[in-house]
Amino acid sequence: MQGLKNKNVIVCAGSTGIGKGVISTLARYGVNITTFSRSKEKIDMLRAEIREETGVTINALPADLSRKDDLIRVVESAHTQYGKIDFLVMNYGDPRVDPFMELTESDWDYNIDMMLKSTIRMIDMCMVDMVASNFGRIIFITSMTTKNPLQNFAISNTLRSGIVALGKTLSIELGKYNINVNSISQGYFYTQRLKNILEKTSSSTGKAIEDVESQLKKEIPLGRFGKPEEIGNLVAFLCSELSSYITGANIPIDGGTIKSI
Repeated sequence: MQGLKNKNVIVCAGSTGIGKGVISTLARYGVNITTFSRSKEKIDMLRAEIREETGVTINALPADLSRKDDLIRVVESAHTQYGKIDFLVMNYGDPRVDPFMELTESDWDYNIDMMLKSTIRMIDMCMVDMVASNFGRIIFITSMTTKNPLQNFAISNTLRSGIVALGKTLSIELGKYNINVNSISQGYFYTQRLKNILEKTSSSTGKAIEDVESQLKKEIPLGRFGKPEEIGNLVAFLCSELSSYITGANIPIDGGTIKSI
């Protein structure tokens, strides 16, 4: 894909699931990748798997998305390895899924740090390179809850919608520097998070997990769950020269689940 080879990206929370799918795809296009995860074990496994799959060695380190000092260390590491940052992909950990009345102030504090504040901090640091280069791509991986809030997803509904609004604002303010800012609203993708939700629903309803999964697939016009690499393909497109006139968008990738225009 045009304009990707030898560009430099930071992909947040990249050790598993959607983040891993994005990294695997970008590595195949020759992008230089920095990523991180709280688990050193998982990040070491990711580095080995990407090297085996693609022949590419990524810059992967343990760091916590909710900790400012860790994010500073990640950006410094990316500069040491590759010199500058061209793309930023904000992927996130999993916010708690429970009724609003069961959430604590600590739940909100942690997720505000992990999702909203991390986004602000990473943009503050990464856009310096992008402004200096008069080029950049910032992508937020959010959720279809930004278009259709779901029961028991109060944290996700609230914070991801705020991130989409921030993205729209940044697209207006950073356009003069040739920096494109877009959001991706993902639907049901077959990751460990979805497996956990299916298991929790099965436990609370008494239905077999196979029945819960089948019922959920009926809500998806394409009749299946997405694959993380399919989000990777969209991220690659949004980073490429082919998307040069797309900014400020919140793009659904959900197999048609959200029916609103």
